[in-house]
Amino acid sequence: MQHSYRTVVSPSPAPFTIHHDHKILTVGSCFSENIGNKFKQYKFNICINPFGQQYNPYSIAQALVRLVDAQPYCEEDLVFHDELYHSFDHHGCFSAPTISAALENINTRLKSDAAFLRHADYIFLTFGTSHYFSLKENGRIVSNCHKLSGNFFDRKLFAPTEITACMREAISKVKSVNPGVKFILTISPVRYFAFGVYENSVSKAHLFTALHELLQSIDNLFYFPAYELVIDDLRDYRFYAEDMLHPNYLATQYVWEKICETFLSENTRSLLQKIDDVLMAARHRPRNPSSAAHRKFVQKYLQLIQELQVKHNLQFDDEATQLRNSLSEATSKPQVE
Repeated sequence: MQHSYRTVVSPSPAPFTIHHDHKILTVGSCFSENIGNKFKQYKFNICINPFGQQYNPYSIAQALVRLVDAQPYCEEDLVFHDELYHSFDHHGCFSAPTISAALENINTRLKSDAAFLRHADYIFLTFGTSHYFSLKENGRIVSNCHKLSGNFFDRKLFAPTEITACMREAISKVKSVNPGVKFILTISPVRYFAFGVYENSVSKAHLFTALHELLQSIDNLFYFPAYELVIDDLRDYRFYAEDMLHPNYLATQYVWEKICETFLSENTRSLLQKIDDVLMAARHRPRNPSSAAHRKFVQKYLQLIQELQVKHNLQFDDEATQLRNSLSEATSKPQVE
């Protein structure tokens, strides 16, 4: 008997296909951001983590509610620490040294992404942990502690019923303004060992239990097994970063390939190959930039870009500029045959 010595996870094809005319929104953990960046790389119309990386389900739910309400943040929503103004709802990339700058960062993004959500076709939600922090003074649940002292916070664990309740409310709110949107739920394969190995397992179990209940009771919700692909299928430390907790490039690429197989049509996957060819061409650094062969190479891919722009309405401004600069360098030097 032959053994593959591997647990192969094969997601079933989705009952729908995602293509470049669709609008995609991602909300959730760093893993959500990594996958979102893959969609962006391949020219999909995507909005990635409007509040920055978020990990606990309540913060993800509140982000969706805030996007529906589009209520701007004000000075009272900020906290000053370590010479920066922060929002407890946002990642540190929104923080700024002045109140006006922080609010500009937050509200500009809120306004544009709130409009995006109302027309989104798909929303990817990636949950990282059931653990959460709340302010001791008022019980407010925070998405990011911004390195304030732990004395300001209590750490707790959401029960599955609490996760289900907040997510059910948020999904209902989104569907009230965008009835046709589909949700794709995932659980991050990143293990959170800061609170202990056992605590990480309990945290993930609570997420699985809650998502199972949501998937059984709400239409247009779908599950993608990102967690299982990394933890059960790859299951090897060569697929992890140096901290041995976060999936590395190889693992993320593997999950991306499974996403393509699950959600993209054969025609869209073929289009991705052409896009990949353009991306590789733009990164190409010729040994002899003044050669006729290189000029032909550049002209070939500029033509491909034009065809993709006309046929699929895709934008390759950066790639076209890189190629044209390469062509300019070639024509400005003596020809070498």
